Amino acid sequence: MSQPLIQPLPIVMTTDEVAAILRCSPDTVRRYVFSHRLAAIRIGRQRRFRADDVADFIAACPVTAQCDKRRLRRKTANSAVRSRR
Repeated sequence: MSQPLIQPLPIVMTTDEVAAILRCSPDTVRRYVFSHRLAAIRIGRQRRFRADDVADFIAACPVTAQCDKRRLRRKTANSAVRSRR
């Protein structure tokens, strides 16, 4: 029997567990909390995160990145000049 590709989230997670799910550092998770983008529960001096809040945070993130074509052209033009040197 094989394991499913997507594991169910635990009901309550630590900062390190959320960082692993989001594939970022724990400091980035803390910044999301301080900027009120991600909800957290305080238990003593520690933070815990509800699975629903993490799922809502992921759903609210933009799906695609916007690309500025002028910057892209400038970068490719600069790299062509560098390669000639």
